[in-house]
Amino acid sequence: MFIVTHNDAIELEHQVRRLYGCDRAGVSGLADADHFESRPMDAAIMVVSYIYAKGLQYSETEYDEFLSKYDTIFRYPDENDAENEVENYINELSEIIEKYI
Repeated sequence: MFIVTHNDAIELEHQVRRLYGCDRAGVSGLADADHFESRPMDAAIMVVSYIYAKGLQYSETEYDEFLSKYDTIFRYPDENDAENEVENYINELSEIIEKYI
């Protein structure tokens, strides 16, 4: 299991909270750095789910590549240099969120 640093998990929490407009541990306790440390992909899943639930997506497959790319990186961290990809993941996720706030 790949675990991100707590500082990276805090940034993921802030990004998800920014989209949902919630406090710490919002979205039934899922928007929380402690959760994202061991499950960093949950942040992307929550973001994409929000976008689709609100009907804001531009196409049905708009985020498929993004989700697949980072799911593979975090699922197979040794083969994909996951530690060095975390910053890219957070930046790309932030760019997605920026389109919808």
